[in-house]
Amino acid sequence: MGHSLKSVQDLPNRDASESRSMTERTNTGWAGKPVCVTGGQGFLGSRVMEKLRRLDAKAVSCSRSTGCDLRDLHQALRFLERHRPEVVFNCASNQGGIAYQGIAPGRIYFDNLLMGANTMEAARLQGVEKYVNIVAGCAYPGVPRDGTLRENEFDAGPMHSSVDGYGSTKRAAVAQAKAYRRQYGFSAISLILINLYGPGEHFHPDRSHALAALLRRFHDSKRQGLKEVSVWGSGEAVREWLYVDDAVEGILRAAESYDEPTPLNIAVGAGQSISELASIIAEIVGYEGEIVYDHSKPDGALLKTADIGKMKRVLDWAPPTPLRDGIRLTLDWFVKHYEQATRDTV
Repeated sequence: MGHSLKSVQDLPNRDASESRSMTERTNTGWAGKPVCVTGGQGFLGSRVMEKLRRLDAKAVSCSRSTGCDLRDLHQALRFLERHRPEVVFNCASNQGGIAYQGIAPGRIYFDNLLMGANTMEAARLQGVEKYVNIVAGCAYPGVPRDGTLRENEFDAGPMHSSVDGYGSTKRAAVAQAKAYRRQYGFSAISLILINLYGPGEHFHPDRSHALAALLRRFHDSKRQGLKEVSVWGSGEAVREWLYVDDAVEGILRAAESYDEPTPLNIAVGAGQSISELASIIAEIVGYEGEIVYDHSKPDGALLKTADIGKMKRVLDWAPPTPLRDGIRLTLDWFVKHYEQATRDTV
């Protein structure tokens, strides 16, 4: 499946009524259901918690901030035994952008390997009916065939060296889910989320991902009156971006209807160049200075977008939020929560 380099906002071609209809057909049967969200205080997990509570699920958050360290199997077991969830969403992670991967690769590897293995084992031992394994897109090969991230090629090559510590723990979690299904009949699914962004994201330089980092850079440069903003690389690399609330919708749809060992992409399926992304962010922020590209910095793979054919067939859905709208919502949150968003949490 090939990809053009058209902007994502040009691709969905769905009118508002179709998007509403697609959204209204999901999220059935959650009222009163006991559910656990690990990492429920984090960027993604907190949004999953909010959505489940709006659907009247009996949702509880499991994380160190709520008194459960998932690196300890006994603590994980005690928590699940106490709350007895029917569904577990594993959103727990210790991760960040490339800078953080360079600062703490050992801690990232250790924490995520233990959290993933312990959470799934505890869920199995406690008889959880459905386990939803959240996987980062960085676990895909660093240079995918023809730039397309396909589920059946998830582990077909090495990950990019800058993220292989974190990514390898996610590959291990996918392997664990498959093994548990074969041996125990455990219903564990793996969902691969490609490049999340949105309100609640990290904006500290050591923790932020590319879109959040660019948004802060343009915002701060405008506020400081700087005449230019430097962007890594040539600006030609193409990436896609998934708004966090769309990710939550996809996760809940998959929890309801997907039950296969093969991972499933939750993604937009089309991207834009970094130069286009930078221009969009500058326009939304209102930055009028010059954008310069630092060609001494690497681009990585020139094209990385996901195959979403299976997702659309299985879930009868595609992410509806246009990129510009998502960036505006993210900027609004960032401005209102600047101190919180830029805090160093390493």
